[in-house]
Amino acid sequence: MDALDELPPLSELSEQQVRGSACVFCGIHLDNETAVDLGERRAGRAGATVRWFPRACTGHGGT
Repeated sequence: MDALDELPPLSELSEQQVRGSACVFCGIHLDNETAVDLGERRAGRAGATVRWFPRACTGHGGT
């Protein structure tokens, strides 16, 4: 399994990390030029399955 497949649990992430405006690994602010899209994920939250689209910084996203 690739390290990018193993993301921190949603419960440990800030609102900005969940929204994709901050790196899911280090929390650095992202914009459309600095973000690496990690693809659609599904997770359980508040009793429902939700889709989310995590992003990482270039240092953690492998580009």
